[in-house]
Amino acid sequence: MRRKRFQRGCLRKIKHGRLWVWIGKYYEDGRGRSKVLGHCAQMTEGAAWARLQEFLNPINETAGFRQTLPTDFKEYVMNVFLPQRRKKWKDSTDKTTTERIQAYLVPAFEGRQLRDLTRDQLQRFLDGKSKGLSKSVVSHLRWDLNAVFKMAANDGLIQGNPAGSLVTPKEAKTFEKRTMTKEEIHLALSVLDLRERIVFLLAVLVGMRPGEIFALRWGRVGPDMVNILERVYRRLPSDPKTERGKRVAAVPPDLAADIERWREVAVDLGSEALVFPSERGTFLSRDNFLRRNIHNKLEKIELGWVNFQVLRRTQASLGHKEGVDPKAAADQRGHAIGVAIDTYTLTDLETKQQAVTTLEEALQLKEAAPDPGFRGKQGKVA
Repeated sequence: MRRKRFQRGCLRKIKHGRLWVWIGKYYEDGRGRSKVLGHCAQMTEGAAWARLQEFLNPINETAGFRQTLPTDFKEYVMNVFLPQRRKKWKDSTDKTTTERIQAYLVPAFEGRQLRDLTRDQLQRFLDGKSKGLSKSVVSHLRWDLNAVFKMAANDGLIQGNPAGSLVTPKEAKTFEKRTMTKEEIHLALSVLDLRERIVFLLAVLVGMRPGEIFALRWGRVGPDMVNILERVYRRLPSDPKTERGKRVAAVPPDLAADIERWREVAVDLGSEALVFPSERGTFLSRDNFLRRNIHNKLEKIELGWVNFQVLRRTQASLGHKEGVDPKAAADQRGHAIGVAIDTYTLTDLETKQQAVTTLEEALQLKEAAPDPGFRGKQGKVA
């Protein structure tokens, strides 16, 4: 429970660089704020006070009223936490986070008061989820709990944040990150039709995300490049996942020829027409396309485990193995170089073997082979 009080604020004269300015100080939502009101040379003290009061009028309109925030976990999350966070989140982040919270957190803590939930209870919840969910999902649930209780603490509903020191249990499932070999890529291409082949190669060669592929429009396709300015998530258009996602990606010659073949049979070649539209001219569903058009063919050749994440990881790993410049590869995929190396690039045994062999040859260990030495109780050499 908080009561908003009427305030006149505080006026200060401070030097900002070479100029003196009027600074107004006040409180909003229990936190101290400040606002530059104008230059002292251009504004009198009385005018500065008047401007400050004009600025404070909307805040003072609710003075004297009590502001009540819900203390029930579900009500607080749905009516306070999520609406506040949605002001920052992308639509895709909003959907995945809301679905995760509604699927796991709300059922577990519905009807519970925020102040009654302890760190041990929250940790036991994560421990239980680690037996059936992946490490990634459990880690996201830990992040969600920390964010919820941190905001609740800032709102004065609880003392401290019981989720601040939660850990992801080591028992949480981790799945093998697989990549395709060159032979597996050739085998997959041998069973795919032209449209599926182009989509497959845009992922495994160009490094495009599936949402970027299915949002691609003819006006953004050049003879040797594609201009990525948009993505689709659950059939709704949006901006690329990150600022780096807005990029010009190079297209190799053979794939460019396949795209031109596809252009010849396309129904609509308008600049805003989709390169891969559905039968109704709308965005294709990534999951449906993967299941209906690619998986059913790859399963016949024992490659049913391949998905878009595998293709993108393969693009990074094969490029690294073939000596592609890591900065160019990261820019091609729309990644920071650290993410490109640490998350998407996997090193196979052949590359590791080559690395240690190179070190062994550099040390010239064969020329410095040690004497077999003394062995056995009797001092005999074996």
